[in-house]
Amino acid sequence: MLACCKVRRAAELAMATLVISHLLVQLIKRTVGRGRPSKAGGLSAAIREPDRFSFPSGHATASLAVALSYAVVFPLWGGPLLLLALLVGFSRIRLGVHYPSDVLVGQLIAMGTAGGVLAAL
Repeated sequence: MLACCKVRRAAELAMATLVISHLLVQLIKRTVGRGRPSKAGGLSAAIREPDRFSFPSGHATASLAVALSYAVVFPLWGGPLLLLALLVGFSRIRLGVHYPSDVLVGQLIAMGTAGGVLAAL
């Protein structure tokens, strides 16, 4: 945030998008209360689950929110950043801590929040 110009703009967009999307994710998680895949059957997560709620994925939301924010300011970084964010979402499914719909909805929240933040500025 202390940097100049484009870096500062990207950081401000990322912070606003991340904060707003995180609040939405937590509100939805606590309202829906969907359990994690490991609780639904004989599955086990490959990592420690951050909490007991699965829907939507906070990691998928956060990674795409930050990637989109930086991609808007630095378009050449867009491809690699978006690929990295998609890989984060895939990893959440592969690790057994989220259903595919958790990741998809988290990514949709990130896109909507990023669009809203950009429209507001």
